[in-house]
Amino acid sequence: MLTTLPITALIFLIKLGIVFGLHYDGLVRFSEINLVITGGIFLVGFMLAGTITDYKESEKIPAEMASSLEAIEDTIILAHGVKGGFNLIEQVKQLNGVTVSILNWFNHSESETEVYTKIKSITSIALIVEKTGLGTTSQRVTAEQANLRKLFSRAAVIQRTHFLSTGYAFLELFTVVIIGILLISKFENQVTGTIIILFISQIFIYMVRLIKDVDHPFEYPVSGIPRAADIELFPLMEYNERVKQRI
Repeated sequence: MLTTLPITALIFLIKLGIVFGLHYDGLVRFSEINLVITGGIFLVGFMLAGTITDYKESEKIPAEMASSLEAIEDTIILAHGVKGGFNLIEQVKQLNGVTVSILNWFNHSESETEVYTKIKSITSIALIVEKTGLGTTSQRVTAEQANLRKLFSRAAVIQRTHFLSTGYAFLELFTVVIIGILLISKFENQVTGTIIILFISQIFIYMVRLIKDVDHPFEYPVSGIPRAADIELFPLMEYNERVKQRI
């Protein structure tokens, strides 16, 4: 909201220049452009609804990843407790490398290929568990491995794609048109008119920026300072800390 204010201030100065510098009262009455503003609001609602759907799905991904990783760890501990025959700490450390790799990918310090390689390495853990001959424990490991790969793939797709790029282009154009029409609109009271222009401009510009922000829930700037719409990674981070205490 605060970073949008300078743009709104610029629009305010342009309006002052038109009214007092060019002595131009306006071309159309404000009451005549209600349909245009309503259309803009409808488009904003449509774009926001689409991005929010992906955002709500994205909120679940870190927790589900942590759940899959911990389920694999529990299976390893179960197999070791019943049969033994392998180094438990070594296998848990290998699994923890997957968690660290995923966290590094979110922070832009590892590539997708490296993460997929780490996820694939869980197969060797499943093989060791299979050698214990403890029923279907290895199947649990591979099932959670497949689920983890699916979750990561979904996160990668959300990070690399945009929701309806043509919709964004039209929304931005529509916003510019609405602000332009407001600047050449007639108002019975210039003070009231200026306030209306500032309010509508602030709302539309803010909403365009908000929708773009929500559309990238896994952006995580390299600066390390998360944006307001970035999905919290604390389920993965807290699980990682719990594992470190156990090894």
